[in-house]
Amino acid sequence: MKLQKPDRRQMLQLALVGAGLGALGVEAFSDAPTHRRVGVAFDTAVGLTVVGLEAPGAQAALDAGFAEIRRLERIAGLSTPGSDIRKLNATGRLEKPDQALLDMLATARDMHEASNGAFDVTVQPLWIFYDSFAKRGAWPSDEQAAQARSLIGQHRVHFDADAIFFERPGMGVTLNSLTHGYAADRVAKLLAERGVKQAFVDTGEMEALGRNANNRDWTAALKHPRVADAMLGTAPLTGCMATAGDYAYTWSEDFSRHHILDPRTGASPAAFACVSVIAEKAILADALSTAVSVVGPEEGRRLLRHFKAEAYGVTKQGEAWSTPGFPKQNLA
Repeated sequence: MKLQKPDRRQMLQLALVGAGLGALGVEAFSDAPTHRRVGVAFDTAVGLTVVGLEAPGAQAALDAGFAEIRRLERIAGLSTPGSDIRKLNATGRLEKPDQALLDMLATARDMHEASNGAFDVTVQPLWIFYDSFAKRGAWPSDEQAAQARSLIGQHRVHFDADAIFFERPGMGVTLNSLTHGYAADRVAKLLAERGVKQAFVDTGEMEALGRNANNRDWTAALKHPRVADAMLGTAPLTGCMATAGDYAYTWSEDFSRHHILDPRTGASPAAFACVSVIAEKAILADALSTAVSVVGPEEGRRLLRHFKAEAYGVTKQGEAWSTPGFPKQNLA
């Protein structure tokens, strides 16, 4: 079914539903104490909502959640000065890496193997190369991009508790398709350890604990890939959701060149405008949303079955696409 652009009334309703971040479910007339904090991290809006705790406990939980987000920024933030990942990319080696990097690289390895190489964190040098041209209003030829493409190869990244290192000079990694999800998992775990039973974590990817203040499922609002400040609709969320979209960072007005890269071709994949994935863990949903965007609808279904995940997407032609188990009753 081809998606229709929402009319103005629909856009206003959906904007209210998804106001601020991707989550709702914190309803104004509930008696349950609700505490929310928002900020910016990993170059995106983030927010934590805690329900059912009085102010001192809730504020302590929010403090702990944001402290973990800041810690992970210092480890895996590509735009964070002095971060561990920037040190690794600058030198090709990082001694005694934090467990967070090892966890994310292990997930990257699993997704790389399951996707037959379609998911590859070593596309970073090619991304930088493309971005440098796009900022000058130009685009490189295949010949000009050949050197940057030759640095792609996740099998050339080695890691253990002693060190992470690259086989070839000039290689680099991006964990942007893992970090937001990993952060959501870590924050949700920390909140649960502090006795929080009801919470919504939005680190750019989303994770729900328990139910919302009105004892209903938390709800995620899915952004429309082609209409600014509009939503495709909403989906109930009892676990974890992540979204990849060509609109997040694009190098062309028609969205044909964007930040998601197929490591096998060096080009941006042409099937999906956006893909949202529900999975057991947010880091898995995060990685899968990128991997499915790269491999396309048919191979994407196989990949999702392999990881027992569900997805909803919109193709470049505006067609809705989903797996059978995705809760799309409030979507097109």
